[in-house]
Amino acid sequence: MRIVTRLIAVSDLGCREIARRAGLPAQKISDLLAGRLEHLSLDELRLVYHTIDPEGALNY
Repeated sequence: MRIVTRLIAVSDLGCREIARRAGLPAQKISDLLAGRLEHLSLDELRLVYHTIDPEGALNY
């Protein structure tokens, strides 16, 4: 989770653009940044991660 939120913070993409590309509501990204993990599934976290860093070192 910390990796994903850090990637969002340093990304050139805005939260809304990340949500759009991931196919998620923008509120899900806001929830993630606010630490409300219970609002996201593991698959959604993975989707956000791969949206921000598609060539990341971690292959989940």
